[in-house]
Amino acid sequence: MTRYSVAVQPLPAQTFSARFGKTALVIELQWMARLEVFRVNILNALGVPLTSGRFLLPGVDLLANLYPPPQVSYGSLTIEGDQPSPDNLGLTNTLVWSDE
Repeated sequence: MTRYSVAVQPLPAQTFSARFGKTALVIELQWMARLEVFRVNILNALGVPLTSGRFLLPGVDLLANLYPPPQVSYGSLTIEGDQPSPDNLGLTNTLVWSDE
């Protein structure tokens, strides 16, 4: 089992790319002040959306049920620790990718 932390910063919005196993993805995080949650968009390396509007919540796998299904194994990407906010993102919680 491979497992590692994905670096995020305590900011209200950010976009970063990372390699998850054999697949490179672009992750967009945007703070939704009204709902007090980060909205997550995930795109492939070419910029094609795989999912939009997921919420960054502890224990929720952001890579579950992405398109295209079974031919690509994305692993799992979850936030562990405190409920994320622009003040604590990456400080009191950790974004973790696993190949399981």
